[in-house]
Amino acid sequence: MKESKQRKTGEVAAILLSVWLGIAATTVSHIWSYYNPLQANPILLKMGSWIPSWWAIGPYTGKETAGLVVWLCTWAILHWTLGRKEVNLKPWTIGFTIAFIANLIILWPAVYHTILWWPSLPNTLPGGEG
Repeated sequence: MKESKQRKTGEVAAILLSVWLGIAATTVSHIWSYYNPLQANPILLKMGSWIPSWWAIGPYTGKETAGLVVWLCTWAILHWTLGRKEVNLKPWTIGFTIAFIANLIILWPAVYHTILWWPSLPNTLPGGEG
C-alpha cells in the first residue's frame, strides 16, 4: 500500500486566513456600496457582470466577486508561502474565530453606522415619532 503524505499545518492556516480575507473583502465592498452607492454600485455591477443573471441581484454580484478574487488570490499566495511550514493551529483557529465573529458584529447596521458616525434621521417613522 502507498503511504499517504501528511499535510503541513501551514496549509490549514493558509486556508483560514484566505477565507477570512475573502469575507473581509465582501464586508468592505458592502459597506462601501452602502456608504457611497453612486460611486460603488456601477463598479460592483461591472465587476459582477460575469455571473449569470447578474442584473437580477444587482451590486451584490460585485461584492461576491470581490470576496472570491481576494479569497482565491490570497489562498494561492499563502498556500505557496505558508503552506510549506508547520505551525501551531490553535492560535490560527482562535484568531479566525474571533475575526469571523468581529466581522459579523461589524456587519450589523447599528454597529457600522456608529463606526462611520452616521446620525439617525429624525422623524422617519410614520406620524413623525422618532
